[in-house]
Amino acid sequence: MRRILAFLLSVFLIAAALPAAAADDRAAQLDALFAQLKTAAPEEEPALQIAIWHLWFRYEGADTEIPGLLERGNTAMAKDDYAVAEAAFSAVIERDPAYAEGWNRRATVRYLRGDIRGSIADIDQVLAREPRHFGALSGLGLCRIKLRDYAGAIEAYQRALAIDPQMAAARDQIEQLKKLQAGDPI
Repeated sequence: MRRILAFLLSVFLIAAALPAAAADDRAAQLDALFAQLKTAAPEEEPALQIAIWHLWFRYEGADTEIPGLLERGNTAMAKDDYAVAEAAFSAVIERDPAYAEGWNRRATVRYLRGDIRGSIADIDQVLAREPRHFGALSGLGLCRIKLRDYAGAIEAYQRALAIDPQMAAARDQIEQLKKLQAGDPI
């Protein structure tokens, strides 16, 4: 989990340094990247995922306080200060509930704090705003595993694979969960 958090933090910091795209341009870029992701070779998938994460992380709304709140939340999360991180991401959501990544960041913190049901509620909000959010779907899979809802976890990972067919972590989780359901040791 630490590697994932470090990766997401580095993508966020890179995204913050890049110029913002216009909303229409951003939507077109995401559509193009998701189309490429469907047919990408395994070696192309990481770069496409990073490009998608960049666009998701980029805050393009009018609220000038949100980038600072996001930075505060990400820094706190990297330091395992989950209470501060959750408060920062909750403030992002309050200020701009349409920003899907605010919900996704808080879902991650809630998972790390053991608030699985709260994490799932936030993931539902992410997916309502960005149904192709493979990161949120992977998180949903982890939540379902914690709840011992293995069929629900498999479904979440299958949905992620429908978006990103090269997602090895989702494929591996499905394989392990099917073994677990069959009573095989994993």
